[in-house]
Formats: sequence, C-alpha cells, structure tokens
Amino acid sequence: MKIRFAFVSLVIATLAVGFISCGKEKDMRPDFVKQNMKLVWSDEFDGESDEPNSDNWDYDMGNNGNGWGNGERQYYTDQREHSYVSKGSLKIVAKKNEQGRWQSARLKSSFKQSFKYGYIEFRAKLPVESGSWPALWMMPQLTTYGQWPRSGEIDVMEYATNTWGKKTYGTVHCKAGSGGKAVSSDYIEIADVTKWHTYAVLWQEDGIQWFYDGKQINEYKNPGSGWEAWPFDQPFYIIMNVAMGGTLGGDIPSDMQQCQMEVDYVRVYQAE
Repeated sequence: MKIRFAFVSLVIATLAVGFISCGKEKDMRPDFVKQNMKLVWSDEFDGESDEPNSDNWDYDMGNNGNGWGNGERQYYTDQREHSYVSKGSLKIVAKKNEQGRWQSARLKSSFKQSFKYGYIEFRAKLPVESGSWPALWMMPQLTTYGQWPRSGEIDVMEYATNTWGKKTYGTVHCKAGSGGKAVSSDYIEIADVTKWHTYAVLWQEDGIQWFYDGKQINEYKNPGSGWEAWPFDQPFYIIMNVAMGGTLGGDIPSDMQQCQMEVDYVRVYQAE
C-alpha cells in the first residue's frame, strides 16, 4: 500500500510540474535584444486587484463623436466588466449591452508611461469574431510635429478578421504617407491568433522593425529626410483596445454578443 501511494504521489507531482511548465511563456526576444538591452518597465498583470494598475493606465472614453474617425461602433468605457485583471492577465472585453449598444475599453499609458526607443513587446490572445478589431499600438505623447498623422503612429499589431482573414499587420503612419496612408505596412498569416503569441517592435534611431514570436516581419528605415518621414524621435505611449465594426472591423453579426482580447504582459527593453 505504501509503495502504491508513493507511486501515485510521484505521478501527480510529475503532472503538476508538467502543467506549470506548459504555462510558462517562452522567451521570444531576438538575440540583439537579449544581448544588448535590459528591461526598464513592464506590466505583468499579476496584481491582487482586478483593476489595471492606475500608475500605468488611463482610459479613452466615449465614441469621440464619429467613431474615433473610423466609423467604429463601440462606446469606450472604464467599467470593470470591459477591462479587468484576473489569473495573471488583462482582459479587454467588447460586449453588447441590454440596449444593443456595443461597449469596449481602450487603455492608454499617456502621461503615465511613455518611451523613446526600445523593444516593446506584448504577449496576447486575439479575438477572431467577425466585426472585431483588436490593436496594440503607440502614439506620440506630444504632438510635436502637429496633429495626426504628422507626429506619427506605430501600430505594433492590428487584426481584423472581416478585412484581412488570418493576416496580422504591423504598420507605421506619418505625413510622408500622404493623407494618413501607411508609409510602411506588412503582415504575417497566423493560423490561430487565439493562442498566445508575442507582438513587438524594435524601435531605434535608424529604423523600426516588427516581430512576431521573435521573427522579423517588417522594417521601416529612417530615411534621414526630416520629420515628415521620421517623426519617431519623440516619446510615445502605449494603447491596447478592441474596436468593433468601422472601416476595418466591418459588419458585426446581429446575434454576436461579445468578444475578448487577453494580454499576458507588456514589456519595454532599452539599450544598457
């Protein structure tokens, strides 16, 4: 009986260790980052409170009068049911309320955490429901060169099932793109974005590179011609949101009720 009990205990312990190991994320950082940069800031979403850390995050609210310039359907709110921390990750939930109105959340680190250059990495699971439009991106803390797109925009990850299918994009906007058109944009097809993947940019003085699970998918080089093509010499802050409908989200099924993006962490590395 003692031998059998010991064997069973050993099996349970082995399975437990295996389960824990499977849940641990793999370091996807490129070798350049591992060898030359150090972690300067992160939010691991491991806090005891279900509220995202107020030292790091603020909220955009409302619909900006015109669906944030993209005809989006959702109304952004800071209600906990739309952005909360649980079991070691942040959930951003787009949900239709009792009146049939879509509500969601857009978290931003504006005037709390902003960065100039570095390797900015997200680990996330994305929604694939029709009409959803999740994004992980960055905007300038100050409009040094003027209103959008003059002061720039860095889209680390955008995904819209209706428009792009399985394509996940990394994009950059500035005045040189003419009328807000992306000056550089490329994609990678991902079989299943509902599983954990890392999305990142390596932003340096001479260019920006996009990475998916540590593999480069796009690059925009600083042409050295001035701010119109390179406004990316100023601090930028981080944004995480799930939009619904609009120019990229597209049609939302009438029977759809909600969808969710989950973020395990946001990490920023800079040169030592």
